[in-house]
Amino acid sequence: MRVRFLFFVSVLLVFGASGGAWAGGIPASPAKAPAPLPPSPLSPAPPADSGLSSSQAPVDSGAPLSRNGPDALSAYRKSWNPMTSGPDLMPQADTLPEGELNVRFFMYGRLTQAQYSDSGGITGLPPGFSQTQLLDLFAMFYGIEQNTEIVFLPSVVTTFSTQDGTSLDGSGLNDLSLGIKHRWVIQDPGSLRPSFTTAMLVTLPLTSWLGTPVPAGGLPPINVVPSTHFGSPSLTGIAMLRKNEKPLRLIGDLYYTFSFPGSLSASPGASPAYSQFGDLFQYRLGVEDVVDDKSGLGFILEVAGLSGLPFSVDGMAINTHPQSFNLVGVQPTVEYNLTPRLVASFGVLLPAFGTSEYLATTPNFSLWYYFQGSQAHLLPR
Repeated sequence: MRVRFLFFVSVLLVFGASGGAWAGGIPASPAKAPAPLPPSPLSPAPPADSGLSSSQAPVDSGAPLSRNGPDALSAYRKSWNPMTSGPDLMPQADTLPEGELNVRFFMYGRLTQAQYSDSGGITGLPPGFSQTQLLDLFAMFYGIEQNTEIVFLPSVVTTFSTQDGTSLDGSGLNDLSLGIKHRWVIQDPGSLRPSFTTAMLVTLPLTSWLGTPVPAGGLPPINVVPSTHFGSPSLTGIAMLRKNEKPLRLIGDLYYTFSFPGSLSASPGASPAYSQFGDLFQYRLGVEDVVDDKSGLGFILEVAGLSGLPFSVDGMAINTHPQSFNLVGVQPTVEYNLTPRLVASFGVLLPAFGTSEYLATTPNFSLWYYFQGSQAHLLPR
């Protein structure tokens, strides 16, 4: 554990010193085997009578596994998959059992420090401009069948900012995203096959409808999923991968967002103007190193990217500025199980590169409560 921790810290120190962009059915022995921890709600759990520990591999019957049928599910639920917080990303490629609800709370702080030029250089903020955001997200997931779940993402945003000397301080409901995701492939513990899932989310522009004081057309922290323009109704398609290889979990997600054109007010009380944004492309890559299965202690390194594209799939001309931009951040995260049901993580998304957007640092943490707790192993996954 100490070696892993020192290695993790060394990687972060090297990255930080490299540039200035950061600135801105087998019974266990009843006498010896400890009670199994409740598994992650985003990953299959062992059946109640299996007695398998997290380190035991499933028995290979010799027959190839189906893509997402009962045999694939049974093999996965017997594999290594301890309960941890996991990456600070909303969707992951595994799904909840039918009838199970889980809620995860996120808090993001976006501290705007500078701005990127068109070529990636860093300059100061414009005169009369400042911006700090706090975003509280309640990510809710409900399993409607073993490979399908509903996603509901209400959030509250608080803004402390000025633009051209006008204050935009205040708080209110953020745009609401909701949708459905389906797991097409369950990862095979005996091969390199990962879990593969797709999702579709709809974002309703509550900030515009309710007059929430946010910069119209601005962006939330880039680690929020989906990261859409404030006040713009949107559709987001998502593809997700996940693979467990003890002691690591590997994840990768892609997001494509289309924003419907409409009228937005640049500031509270201002006359609305017609706005056509370019589409948004997001990606997430991460590796989780689980140091201790029982306590859920682990370290995670994630890369998050967001690009504004200079076109829209509806073919209409972009009339917003900037017409395109790029943002890339790197986040180290530490995770730990506070109780057998409550897990936590804390990380800081550090700016690494960008063009034509604001440079910001985003500290964040999450709390995840497992309603089924230690009885989660009784549920089919």
